Amino acid sequence: MGRGLNLEDPMLFVKANKLAGQAENDTTMRSLYYPPIGDDVILKPNQIRCGEHSDYGSLTLLFQDNGGGLEVKTKDGDFISATPIEGTVLVNIGDLMQRWTTDKLVSNVHRVIIPESENRQSTRQSIAYFSHPDTNFVVKCIDGSDKYPPITGGDYLRQRFEVTY
Repeated sequence: MGRGLNLEDPMLFVKANKLAGQAENDTTMRSLYYPPIGDDVILKPNQIRCGEHSDYGSLTLLFQDNGGGLEVKTKDGDFISATPIEGTVLVNIGDLMQRWTTDKLVSNVHRVIIPESENRQSTRQSIAYFSHPDTNFVVKCIDGSDKYPPITGGDYLRQRFEVTY
C-alpha cells in the first residue's frame, strides 16, 4: 500500500505493525459463525444477520466460505453483494486507514444479510483478521496535513470502543 500511495517510506504501514501478536498491538483474528436458520423461523421484514458497520482499524482481511451474504455499500448508498470468490481474501479498508490517508482510501460500510430461502439452512463461516497499528504508534495524516490530529493506535481504538459500547 505504501508503494501504491507513493509514500516516502513505502514500509510505513509494515513498521506500524511490528508488534502484531504481542500485547502492545491490538490486531485480532475472529471466527465469525452464523448458524443455519430453520424454515420454521419467522423472520422480520428486512432482518439481517449483522448490521451496517465499518471496521475500526487499518485493514481487515476476510476469509469467507461460499455461503454468501456479505454486502458492501456503494457511493450511491446501495448495497451490493460481495460474492465470495474461491481462494481469495477480501480486503476492507478500516476507519483508521481512512484517517491515516486523509480520506484517500475510504473505509467501506458493510453488512451481512440472511440468504435467500434456499440458503437459509446453510451456515456462514468466515475468519476476519483486524489489523491495527501498534498501540503506541502515532498515526499522522500521510499527506502532512492536520485534517485529523495525530493519535496513537491504542488511543484511537479506545475512543471507538467508548463510542460503541
